Amino acid sequence: MPTRLLYLDDSRRTEADATIVRVHDDGGETTVVLDETIFYPQGGGQPTDRGRLTTARGGLDVRRVAFVNGEVLHIGPAEGVLDAGQTVRLSVDPEVRRQHALLHTGGHLVMTAVDRLVGYHPTKGYHFPNGPYVEFGSALPVEERASFAAKVQDVMDGMVAEDSEVTSYFCEPDGLRADGVHVPAEIPAGKPTRVVVTAGYRSPCGGTHVRRLGELAGLKVRNVKVKSGRTRVSYTVA
Repeated sequence: MPTRLLYLDDSRRTEADATIVRVHDDGGETTVVLDETIFYPQGGGQPTDRGRLTTARGGLDVRRVAFVNGEVLHIGPAEGVLDAGQTVRLSVDPEVRRQHALLHTGGHLVMTAVDRLVGYHPTKGYHFPNGPYVEFGSALPVEERASFAAKVQDVMDGMVAEDSEVTSYFCEPDGLRADGVHVPAEIPAGKPTRVVVTAGYRSPCGGTHVRRLGELAGLKVRNVKVKSGRTRVSYTVA
């Protein structure tokens, strides 16, 4: 049975209750599958959440979270008794979630600014703390490279100052394409996909995000590099 992904509805939620579906202990780490979860599994350029699962008779320190065949695997050292059918309390580390949401929304704001300036489509996003960047599938002309970082920063600063809400909705990929939205080829067809909206820019995304763009006052462009027909914009979030 697929795990219900509660974080898709509310990225700010860090506490919840769920039911254990399955437990596997390989002697070193324990894997717990739940009927639903607020824990984000690593993927889409975003790191895994960390935190704690707690039952009346045991618990699990969640060190890694993975998504496999529709199920979310909560992985880490366990103690006490963890059994299928138990009610479990989910607690996501709020500081880790906050940092990851800032980094991910920061990447979307980079995409929004680049779209406004030159209309390039993103091909890769890396929203980890150690050097986040967004890569685009077009090479910036030589004569525009020296000034491009400042232009991107100026557009982002304007959007941060406007402090619009970050919203999301679900739509089938074909509908998005018909509406002119860039949809990566790996997005599965025939079922709704989540779309995140930043200052009017729409992008398919399953990650966690901040509530408003004003929270990204510390977003800065680090550099712009062009290589092998692609443009990479690296950034930081304070």
